Amino acid sequence: MSTFVWPWAFLFVFLPILARFILPIQKTSANTIPLALRVPFFNRLSSFLTAGKPISGKKVGVLLSISWIFFVLACTRPVLFLDTINIPHQARNIMLAIDVSGSMAEQDFDLNNRPITRLALVKKVVDDFVQKRTQDNIGLVIFGSQAYLYAPLSYDKKTLRSLFNEVGIGIAGEQTAIGDAIAKATEGVLSAPADSRIVILLSDGYANAGQVSVADAIKLAKKKNVKIYTVGVGSNKKLVNSLFGTVAVNPSLDLDEATLQHVAAETNGKYFRAKTTEELNEIYKIIDTLEQTQTLPENIRPQRELFFIPLLLSMLLLLIAAIFKRRQS
Repeated sequence: MSTFVWPWAFLFVFLPILARFILPIQKTSANTIPLALRVPFFNRLSSFLTAGKPISGKKVGVLLSISWIFFVLACTRPVLFLDTINIPHQARNIMLAIDVSGSMAEQDFDLNNRPITRLALVKKVVDDFVQKRTQDNIGLVIFGSQAYLYAPLSYDKKTLRSLFNEVGIGIAGEQTAIGDAIAKATEGVLSAPADSRIVILLSDGYANAGQVSVADAIKLAKKKNVKIYTVGVGSNKKLVNSLFGTVAVNPSLDLDEATLQHVAAETNGKYFRAKTTEELNEIYKIIDTLEQTQTLPENIRPQRELFFIPLLLSMLLLLIAAIFKRRQS
């Protein structure tokens, strides 16, 4: 269905008539030469409208009249309403809290048989995760020695993915402020309904920095009805070269699984351990088991602007009139 946003603009079609017959005619002080309007290019305009054969003048007058009508039509701003789109009635409100401390530079994961840092793998997993959550409201907190709200809850997945892709290791400090991360993520989901506040926290270390203790952060999360799912990242075995040859080491000695398990248990969440690339992808299954919250239905009706069509036609007719007069002059 099409309509006009400013239908009152149709009244402009009578402006030429008003200018010709209603506006008072003024005279010069010296004689009686009528002057309706003083413009610097009047002589050129008059020559354009009167030059040539009489029949050409009639044709030009018709072209100019139709051009004016199309211009007025463009001024009314015609629009075409498209089919109504229903915004999803159900959505999850999820704040991702991602550890970007110095330890995330550890290369103990493989992707396509090539070593990759923990953060690089987390970026890939989170990017896929966000891209598939088309109906969810997602935000991002990054933390190291400090925690920062990097992206608020939003349906703008494209911007969120782009912002997270730019995050570098150690950008928030070299240590791990888990308590601050929980507090900041909790604060970030307070705008969501109380029964749909979800945080997914990924870390590879233990709480050794920050202003808020993990215990206080848990109390805050429980008070605000925030459910926290935690993911411990890091493999249990890595082969390294040493003076004694190739030896196996555990690169995840700093991972405090007990704290992450405690955080999840106290907030009615769940703890996941990601020792391999495949296990880290379990984050998708976490979302599949999260409860959904019924939201108020919202419908939108896109509209397509059409004013440029009559405007282009008006300009085209003016051009044709100018060419016609030039050939007849």
